[in-house]
Amino acid sequence: MSLLTLRAGARWTFLAALIVAPWMYGGTTATSIVVIDWLLGAALLLWVLELIVNRRLPTFPKLLLVLLTTLVVIGVWMTINARSIYDAEFGTFAAINNFAPHAPGSVDYAISVAWMIRAALLIGAVLFVVDLSQDDKCLIQLWVVLAIAGGSISLLGLLQKATGAQAIFWQTPIGSYGSNFFATYYYHANAGAFLNLVLPLTAGLAVRVFGLPASPGVRSIWLTVFLLNLAAVAANTSRMAQLIAVLILLALLAQLGPRVFRGLSRSERNTVFAGGAAILLAIYAIGQATHLDRPVRRWEQLGEQVLQDARWSASRIALNTLPSAGFFGFGPGTFRAIFPAYSKAADPPVAGQWRFLHEDYLQTAMEWGWLGSLLWAVMFFGGLFCAYLIYRGWYFEDFAAASTSIDALLGGTNTAVLICSSLTVVLAIWAAQTSRRGLLLTMLVLT
Repeated sequence: MSLLTLRAGARWTFLAALIVAPWMYGGTTATSIVVIDWLLGAALLLWVLELIVNRRLPTFPKLLLVLLTTLVVIGVWMTINARSIYDAEFGTFAAINNFAPHAPGSVDYAISVAWMIRAALLIGAVLFVVDLSQDDKCLIQLWVVLAIAGGSISLLGLLQKATGAQAIFWQTPIGSYGSNFFATYYYHANAGAFLNLVLPLTAGLAVRVFGLPASPGVRSIWLTVFLLNLAAVAANTSRMAQLIAVLILLALLAQLGPRVFRGLSRSERNTVFAGGAAILLAIYAIGQATHLDRPVRRWEQLGEQVLQDARWSASRIALNTLPSAGFFGFGPGTFRAIFPAYSKAADPPVAGQWRFLHEDYLQTAMEWGWLGSLLWAVMFFGGLFCAYLIYRGWYFEDFAAASTSIDALLGGTNTAVLICSSLTVVLAIWAAQTSRRGLLLTMLVLT
């Protein structure tokens, strides 16, 4: 097997996983998880073989390697030093022997083992993408495949909405399970997260093709994909996903808008404004055909539903577990095992089964503790600060020149707004937990 075959095989297997993952119910079913695990495992195996045969040592950012290594060490230690196994049928923890009883360990060995296998594959995928993205052609392929996945999921969701589908793939619904579905996702918030993930990518491709000597057909394809993505966000009934999408669009307009308009003549700008109006009308028409009134009704019911949402109570219970979680948490993936015990002890307890908290940061803090959750946050958001430092080093003179035009008043005002909004959102959460509707709505408006 040639080196090119190994490298291409690893790349195309990984790209296939990016298509399969959203189409197989977003990786939320047991079967889809197994399939995605095998695809990622095969891609990583081919990649490692290519590195060995080629005697090539990939280069990674040192900070990324330190973060990933530390997370793997913490997760593996918590798993092999597990103190118990959770019996879901009886809701009890069966103690097991561990070699360091006084050291931190997971509360559920079985769940942590399964979680760490997936975590190892995801961490390997991160390193693979870092190596892959050093080739501009491969980076563009990655970009295009993610946009295609997002566009196809958007189209499916809109078709299901337009035809009044009662379940995924027009199946017969079973009770109320999956009533909040969109496209291939059983839960609309998961669908919204994926749509928002690909939104900057589809927007970027739509802008990029108009700056290149591309054919009208290619331009129309990527513009259509972007419109489908926007319409899907609007038709989906996840309010938070729609709010985040608005923030993403504002950021894109602030970043790309001035650059695009500087290179346009007056007549071209008029054409852009007319095209923008046509795009808005097209999105509105698609929204009407896909029952846009449903997400609108959900926004109208926000004031009534927010106080009754059990997620506030679940978050309150989760906050109370953090002192017990400590620096290393209860163990990777153990939320579903530990939460029922704390819920029963709460006054009042939260009804229903909670496999996930629907508050990712808080759930991560429970499972990984203060140290682990901080490392995960640095890994996901540290790239922004690293990019800033890199560009500041490359273009120091430009940064220095730009710093002379900084308006201290505007900067101070912006900082004050950010700090105050952090306070008001915390007060809004407290108002929801204490059933103070008037104060809740006031804090939400101020935020």
